[in-house]
Amino acid sequence: MQDILVNREDLKLCDHCLGRIYGMRGHGLTNKERGRALRVLFAMQHNESVEELEPEECALCGNIFERIPDYVQYIKKVVEDYEFDTFLVGSRFPRDIVEAEKNIQESHCAEGCGESISREFNRELGKALSDALGKEVDLSNPDLAIIIDTEYDDVQLEIKPLFIYGRYRKLSRELPQTKWPSGKYKESVEELIAGPIMELTGGTAHALHGMGREDIDVRMLGNGRPFVLEISRPRRRKINLKEIEERINSTVGDKVQVLGLRYSSRSEVRRVKTAKVRKRYRIAVQVELAEEELKDAIQNLRGKIRQRTPTRVAHRRADKVRVREVYDISLVGKEDDAWVIEVLAESGTYIKELMHGDNGRTKPSLAEITGKEVKVVYLDVVEVLDTSQDL
Repeated sequence: MQDILVNREDLKLCDHCLGRIYGMRGHGLTNKERGRALRVLFAMQHNESVEELEPEECALCGNIFERIPDYVQYIKKVVEDYEFDTFLVGSRFPRDIVEAEKNIQESHCAEGCGESISREFNRELGKALSDALGKEVDLSNPDLAIIIDTEYDDVQLEIKPLFIYGRYRKLSRELPQTKWPSGKYKESVEELIAGPIMELTGGTAHALHGMGREDIDVRMLGNGRPFVLEISRPRRRKINLKEIEERINSTVGDKVQVLGLRYSSRSEVRRVKTAKVRKRYRIAVQVELAEEELKDAIQNLRGKIRQRTPTRVAHRRADKVRVREVYDISLVGKEDDAWVIEVLAESGTYIKELMHGDNGRTKPSLAEITGKEVKVVYLDVVEVLDTSQDL
């Protein structure tokens, strides 16, 4: 192993930067302690005063480690409006400092036994902030990331989004799931749910991630559709979700209702958006058939069906043929002059097209089997069978 040595030029560095030259060697010492020990050793070898070998200003970092208390006081003011339990510190140093440090360390230890200035700075500032703020450092999933540009003493905050899981019922046939850019619809499921949550959290933006979506004219009933609401840059992270649930249901409950709100995570967003679940629908159709004829006809819709992208959504979705499965289908009864049919189908099945056939783009369909024109009166989703919910 190469001897641990320093030269007189190295002594122009502060104890932190001097110790980092061999920062990956040995245990139980901080870089500052390691650097001090190297300086003392050099003084003993050359019969000189340790104090006289200490630089007024570090030739590499400019004594940035002495300024950590100042950074702490400044950062305390920057983060005082944010509620968080965990944080991490990141930093950017000028390229000339990074390159100079690399050259110094490689000249002593070609195999790479030094530690970077940013790594030590992040660690030391993190420890000081933890003591001052009473918060914990979390290197993997912090509520708050504090990024310091040391060249300009600029501090930026990266705020972990707040994620809230729940289910919603949509009782209106004139309400989209998410906001329309064109402004055609004044409100949406997302906005009605997010409004009071944004007010309490002080977030800057929101996004609703649903387990699928229903058409604007389709109601979402029964146990509701699973969703995760994402709040960007929240100032407050701890809100009473039960009170929020009650507030939404009491103010806009004739349009949207929410159930089972709880805190969530980005990983659950992925689960919700990619889940393949079964859904139960009720669809009312007008078709000139007797009851027994209709009962016989719909039994032929069980099993695999082939659906080419419907005409009504072809302008925004890829034109392709999808194979879906109808697990169960039955006649429920009659409302006025419309037959009500219940369908249990695979996620992504176009139920309206299963009835009217979309000019042959869905096969089989009720229209194809009966040779009759089928008119859809309404469609409701009555159950989303998400067996992995509430994990």
